Amino acid sequence: MPDSLSRDPKETVAELIRRNRRPLPAPVIDIENFRARALAICSAEVAHRSRDFHRVERALGLGFDRWLEPDCEQFGQFPHEAHAAAALVWLSHLQTHESQKRTPWSGLAFKYWREDERTAWFAKRRTLWSGFLRQVERYRVTGEGHCGRPNNTSP
Repeated sequence: MPDSLSRDPKETVAELIRRNRRPLPAPVIDIENFRARALAICSAEVAHRSRDFHRVERALGLGFDRWLEPDCEQFGQFPHEAHAAAALVWLSHLQTHESQKRTPWSGLAFKYWREDERTAWFAKRRTLWSGFLRQVERYRVTGEGHCGRPNNTSP
């Protein structure tokens, strides 16, 4: 069709968006703490994904109904951006879990919890921490050399 946005009639909307995306310049983040560094880098990736999606959406004249397609910003996302977003979700769960240790909701300080409750808390923390680390590593591996980014941008 002559009025089509795509050169290839079999190209999906996600592929069209991905083809028009621009890379995020390699961030310079001087943070020593691993968690804070991973948070800064992954947050930058997710924010870039959102801004770049809106730029491409406007440039191509596309319009997505945010009510019907609330996850439309994920169309055309790259794998490293998906892993960065997943790492932020794991980190959110980890931070929420850690805050349970320091809140008055249980009525007892952590040191007064029963042994089985503390053991369960540490086991869940290990699970959440390993999920966060796994997604950060997936982000690092899939993002290396991608979009003009040097290979040393790991959190």
